[in-house]
Amino acid sequence: MHRHKKLLITIVVVVTLLIAGAMIWFAKRDANAPAQTTTAKRGPIAALIDFVTHPFGQSNTPKPPAFDKTQYSLDDPASLWVVVNKQRSLPSGYIPASLRQPNIAVRSSGSSEMLVRDDAASALESLVAAAKQDGISLMLVSGYRSYGLQEQVYGGNVSREGQASADKTSARPGHSEHQTGIAMDLGDPNGVCQLETCFGETTAGKWLAAHAHEYGFIIRYQNGKEGIVGYTYEPWHLRYVGPALATELYKSGQTMEEFFGLPAAPSY
Repeated sequence: MHRHKKLLITIVVVVTLLIAGAMIWFAKRDANAPAQTTTAKRGPIAALIDFVTHPFGQSNTPKPPAFDKTQYSLDDPASLWVVVNKQRSLPSGYIPASLRQPNIAVRSSGSSEMLVRDDAASALESLVAAAKQDGISLMLVSGYRSYGLQEQVYGGNVSREGQASADKTSARPGHSEHQTGIAMDLGDPNGVCQLETCFGETTAGKWLAAHAHEYGFIIRYQNGKEGIVGYTYEPWHLRYVGPALATELYKSGQTMEEFFGLPAAPSY
């Protein structure tokens, strides 16, 4: 009997402390809350429940909205997010609007390959200016390529290397991102590791890998993703997708195919 009495006293003390703690917490929250809020009208029992379930209070910070993957088409050739790979092609006659030469160093001024779609050109100018502030010089090596020009580039690679080898590094006509006008190859004006994998180990290559997303660009053909994108690692090949998507891809480490749930495209 004595033991039961001690247990009852213990339970009463614990409950009393809980209620007292809840009332103190409730009073503090009530003091900080706007007048006549729903919280201020709640009774001590509700306060006790809140205290037990959320002793440190509930966070009022709203969750950020989920990233909207439907903002732009993945199929429209003119879309900012169009996905072009060995399984997804562009019309042979497609020519992007508003092509211009960006106001940066270029490999061959006056060449059609030095043109970039206007939105990507503006972003590229900002990227190159930021790199320059960090002591890094960048040059446009290749921008827009028409269907016909890509035929020549791909055909030349096949002649030199054979088709199997060419398909690892060069897109067939209609399957090149360069035709969109928002993909480009960058390099060091001194030609160090130009269009070579070792560019990724240069100061310029490392800067691009770390900062390109801040200006809306991604390294489209990442190291270790050959089985998804279909091409060997190209640290010099940038694709403009806008800062929002570029940041999402940078944080996740995913390719466009992975992020949008598209099939891998390692071959034609």
